[in-house]
Amino acid sequence: MIPILIAVVYFGFFSILFGFMARRKAAKAAAGDTGQGKNFFTASGQLGFLAFMCVFTLAPLGGGHTTALFESQAGFGVAAAWWGILAGGVFVPIFLLWFAPWFKKLNALKGVVTFPQGLGRIFGPKIKIYNTSVAPAAWMAIAISELLGTATCIYTLAGGQLAFSPWCVLIAGILMLIYVLFGGMLQASYMGVVNAFVLVIGAYVAVAFAAHSYDGGAAGVTASYALQDMAWHTNLFHLTPQVMMNVALPVVILHVLAVSSEHVMYQPVLGAKDNKTMRRSAFPGGLLNTACCLPFVMLGVIGTSIASIAAKEPILSVPELALLMFPKALIGLLMVALLCALLSTGSGLILSVSHVLADDIIGPAINKKPGDKGYVALSRILIIVVTLALLLPAMRMNALLITLFFWSFSLSMPIMFNYLLGMTWKINRKAAWITLICATAVNFWWTFATPDWAGLFTLSFWPVAFVTIGLGLILNAIMPGEPGMLRQMKEMEKEILAKKS
Repeated sequence: MIPILIAVVYFGFFSILFGFMARRKAAKAAAGDTGQGKNFFTASGQLGFLAFMCVFTLAPLGGGHTTALFESQAGFGVAAAWWGILAGGVFVPIFLLWFAPWFKKLNALKGVVTFPQGLGRIFGPKIKIYNTSVAPAAWMAIAISELLGTATCIYTLAGGQLAFSPWCVLIAGILMLIYVLFGGMLQASYMGVVNAFVLVIGAYVAVAFAAHSYDGGAAGVTASYALQDMAWHTNLFHLTPQVMMNVALPVVILHVLAVSSEHVMYQPVLGAKDNKTMRRSAFPGGLLNTACCLPFVMLGVIGTSIASIAAKEPILSVPELALLMFPKALIGLLMVALLCALLSTGSGLILSVSHVLADDIIGPAINKKPGDKGYVALSRILIIVVTLALLLPAMRMNALLITLFFWSFSLSMPIMFNYLLGMTWKINRKAAWITLICATAVNFWWTFATPDWAGLFTLSFWPVAFVTIGLGLILNAIMPGEPGMLRQMKEMEKEILAKKS
């Protein structure tokens, strides 16, 4: 009962408080309904350094850096932590130093407010339709993994007495809904600041307690694996071909060429005050991102060193460790910390899918635009519908979470690579379409009918990466095209300055 009370009080109090604050601030800044509609999904220009850094850093964190890692450490050991280390050390700085300012410029000069709109500005409206049709499916697949991770926390908070499906999954969906339903992006950003601190403190306190309580401490964990002839399990630098091909290399390529296409990454960008705010966040945000994932891998490693826990599903390694070893108050703190990561990403994905539906599909069809009367009501209805659409597949999902991540990321990879080529090199619509179609076909082939000869390349990520990068570069090298969008926008800025002078 105590763990549940801690979680309910924490998320209930802050969600309601920040939802009220966000609505009050939007109403104060708005002229009529106009400003509120525009601010609901983007918090346009209202996020300073701390709020932006926290909400952006937590956006890609979620299940990919927590539940999927303490699940996958059962096979890779503590070396699974390279997923989080490289995401924070490589992806976050690259995105905030380059990709984020590019999108901010697209917003200022081209009026772009969603990633599909940005892609459409480069390659035309048809590719925007493709993006709005396919990409949200990938985002929702990732949101399902966040929902399952959240359900795992509910399972732990209930002492393992509540059925994982449907009840834990259903409660998880309700939590995600409350998280952003009332105040949108501004509500999520306020929560992000508090969540970042609670996440770091709660996770590391749990690691310290587990290591102290374990028989023999950290050395006892190492000895336990050594007795099982698995000493490599506690070696961070046990970089086998499997670790390199399934963890280290994929995380860099997938985050840069797939996660960067998720609109959930661009909503905080539109909320940032300016480019300086984003660039200041690059390196401290990267460190925070890495710091948040490491303790969950450590807890998973400690958990699976215990025979009774190792015999259960890997995704339950941390929950079972907490139930076995932690006092109830610490179980509550750890699960709240984990929920901070999962709800931040899961609710952000729900918000981003709803934003794309509202601005790019349903809104235009019923003549509703940001700022129109009823736009916020439409937005909230879509958030509810998207959440409900996640619940049924989540209740029936049996696959490893990391598999779901790889499939989703592979679906997004050709979209982002074409975007990068169109921004920095040249715009060739035929080359973009050929690359998209071929890479998507390969992703489905490799996912549902993996060849026996695949070897280390069993993940669909690898053939999709080869086709996307190879075909994209070759076609753009041999086919003529327009100058890249960055060059076009630079010329546009010169024209604007010339007119002003």
